[in-house]
Amino acid sequence: MYFLGIDLGGTSIKGGIVDKEGRILAQGQVPTKAQDGAEVVLAQMATLTEVLKVTAGIKESELQGAGVGIPGSVDVEKGLVRLAPNLHWSNFPLKEKMEKVLGIPVSLDNDAHVAALGEMWQGAGRNYKDILMVTIGTGIGSAVILDGEVRRGFWGYGAELGHVKVDPEGALCQCGGRGCLETLASATAIVHQVERELKRGRPSSLQHKPGLEAKDVLLAAREGDELALEVVNRAASYLGIALANAVFLLGPEVVIIGGGVAQAGEVILKPLKERFVEALGPWQIRPLPLLAARLGNKAGFVGAAYLALSLLEKGCNE
Repeated sequence: MYFLGIDLGGTSIKGGIVDKEGRILAQGQVPTKAQDGAEVVLAQMATLTEVLKVTAGIKESELQGAGVGIPGSVDVEKGLVRLAPNLHWSNFPLKEKMEKVLGIPVSLDNDAHVAALGEMWQGAGRNYKDILMVTIGTGIGSAVILDGEVRRGFWGYGAELGHVKVDPEGALCQCGGRGCLETLASATAIVHQVERELKRGRPSSLQHKPGLEAKDVLLAAREGDELALEVVNRAASYLGIALANAVFLLGPEVVIIGGGVAQAGEVILKPLKERFVEALGPWQIRPLPLLAARLGNKAGFVGAAYLALSLLEKGCNE
């Protein structure tokens, strides 16, 4: 019994075939080609699926279902992608389209939810059922899992910690709000803050770095660059406070940090953990683990495969 997991991104589509025990039989990726339209994206997913089946050495009849993680707002019940700006989709019936192409049941969810499910099933969250996961990359994504189930809330899109307002007088966010956590602690924000200080004449080893990226800032911080350390520590402080506030509301068993920034290791995780513990203060009746995600860029398709497995199990139990 095998399941297809697809992590649909704005620039690339990652996928894998996973068995019911969570073992990966095959994995790969193809360009999304979002600029060429939805039908081309569907064709890319179908092509990747065929390659994965051949690589895994399985028959078409052995593939029991597929799950897809979407970078946007998803109506899970109706199988609609309500809004996916990076794909230029609005109210797109992806479930229906994919089921026609693949001939198997398809489940959809937001990519942050899917990554959290992957970590719960096969990653850092394996021993937990109440999880807060935050992904720090270009933006800040988050997901809440309580009693093993994703919580999507009244609006259906679940947790959006990146758009919690932490500075009312802060920068304008792409969402239209002001002072969102994403404008202060994402990879994009880290780069913008360094660039702003460099323009003001602050000395730094990053002064003449072309095409500055967050990984450059994190590396400079690790090497002791004063400006880079200042910016990274500030971002970690905002994150630590936001995470503590979320913990007070939700009471999870564990907090998992994923995404490219978190993969930089202790240079950001150490100050983040320190600020997190400080913000929780005396309310810590017992230690709350704050863990780095383990699956890396596999979390999306592993979690998507788990979606498909869960749909099958739910059908069998009804």
